[in-house]
Amino acid sequence: MAHRSEFYLYKRRKKKSSYWYVCYLDRDTGKQGNAKSIDVLKERLGLWDFKSVKRRDEAVIIAKKALDSGLVFQDRVNILFADYCLDFWNYDKSEYIKLRNTVKPGSIGREYALNMGFFLRKHVIRYLPEGLKLQNVQTRHLDAVITGLSRDANLASGTLQLISLSFTLPLKEAFRCGLIYANPADRMMKIVRTEKSRGFFSAEECSRILSYLSKHRLEIFPSYYYAVLLALCTGMRSGEIRALNMADIQPSKFDGLYKIIIRHSISPYSGIKGTKGKYERAVLIPESMKKELEENADANGIVIPSKWGGYMSSPTLRNFFYEILDKIGIDEKERNDRNLTFHSLRHSFSTLGRDDQISQEDRMLVLGHKSKEVNDRYTHISEDALYRVSGLTDKLFSIFENGASAPSVAEDKTAALPV
Repeated sequence: MAHRSEFYLYKRRKKKSSYWYVCYLDRDTGKQGNAKSIDVLKERLGLWDFKSVKRRDEAVIIAKKALDSGLVFQDRVNILFADYCLDFWNYDKSEYIKLRNTVKPGSIGREYALNMGFFLRKHVIRYLPEGLKLQNVQTRHLDAVITGLSRDANLASGTLQLISLSFTLPLKEAFRCGLIYANPADRMMKIVRTEKSRGFFSAEECSRILSYLSKHRLEIFPSYYYAVLLALCTGMRSGEIRALNMADIQPSKFDGLYKIIIRHSISPYSGIKGTKGKYERAVLIPESMKKELEENADANGIVIPSKWGGYMSSPTLRNFFYEILDKIGIDEKERNDRNLTFHSLRHSFSTLGRDDQISQEDRMLVLGHKSKEVNDRYTHISEDALYRVSGLTDKLFSIFENGASAPSVAEDKTAALPV
């Protein structure tokens, strides 16, 4: 039985040269489709190298790859834009997420994908025309989403940028894969970030927080006590503190000091995952603190367990911290006006470190901030750098351990570093 051909090739001569074209045959009817440029198919397959295909055998390979990839007969006409975006962020089914996480493991987490799907359902789809097809999306449709949200919702500009990613990234991938022939997001109105900067605590306020912890230690649930202490004295994030395990606390080469390896974080949907920066870092703590954390850990090694067992939740820790702020004279109105949160303890550590003459490079390494320049120069943090930073940690711990005065750093409420 004769085998029906899937396509045939021919050359089309133009002014300066000749180029290969392919005509595909419909698999059901055998009807010939429109001619397609082999060079264009090569580009859409991601094989573009600015060289035109000259040999027939190379043209055959590209034509076959385009057919097998679904680039030729995929149903572009009936793909709804909203459905395409929602499928794009489906963590278990998305080919894009699988590809990203294969090339760079951990690039896109389950929680991030869930948040993007949430943004689409809550904020984006209601501003799109009903039945809008992927191939019919225009820049005006995308601008209408941002304009509508700016008008109707009280959202920070940073949140608007995240929401726009929920549909601009799918469009970028659709263009790369040849589902659309132009990306309307390229001409979108730009969103300028104007959100309020994160607040931080002055040296005197940090002293009041530590003093309150010390005076009321017996009244405070131990995990709350140690969580706030670690955030202020080491600059660790809430998720990193709550994910901390005794296996992450190891001896250092310095007498009397132990090293916390910060390599995990925790979130509601993803559970235990890598840190925000996707790499490990470390801080040093006194041996006395290591022993206290060891005593507080549960049978599974969770250093900051909740009252009910297992990992502590973020809202639980946040609400306790706000209670402390009320006790030391920072009420809800001031907290909101200054944009003070649990994460502000991390900003405060960075600011105190700068004022205590700790170099920016050392602070960035300990806090997990990595620009391209710093990344090139410092791939791994040395324990000598940790030792320099540990001077600040010792000074902060001494406030409640020995009744020492607050760190002698200048109070500058405009100097918080971005984290």
